[in-house]
Amino acid sequence: MTDFVFGPYRASVDPARTRAYYARPWETCDCAGCRNFLRAVGTFPASVTEFFRALGLDPYKPAEICTYGGNFASAWYHVRGELVRGGALPGSGTRYVLADGVSVSCDADCDLLPDDFPRPCFQVELWFERLPWTLPEPNPYSFPDRRINYE
Repeated sequence: MTDFVFGPYRASVDPARTRAYYARPWETCDCAGCRNFLRAVGTFPASVTEFFRALGLDPYKPAEICTYGGNFASAWYHVRGELVRGGALPGSGTRYVLADGVSVSCDADCDLLPDDFPRPCFQVELWFERLPWTLPEPNPYSFPDRRINYE
């Protein structure tokens, strides 16, 4: 295990076992948000790419991708290791900024964790404020003319 510190987080990680898990075949949803995210991976800043590499993550293989509207998206991944500090502790909802418009948060609880993922593990979620739209089709998550009436 390797000690990994970033912002308020400290984790003991096993990048080799994480990398080995992500080396397996992978399926991702075919919706526009997921297809766009996978194409946008190549536009990530070097600090974000290095973050993935250091943890043993494959940015093309998230557990889940969420597109919230416009170009705001998040994706989460599972890491073999343990959170030592930070994460889902009382009062620790802070995200750590990896690059302009890209931040990360961690959680000791893992959503959509495959049964065969090596334990112990934790979840990292990356938040993209301005993920570029890379598909030739229009962004179906962008609603610039939509007005919401709460009455």
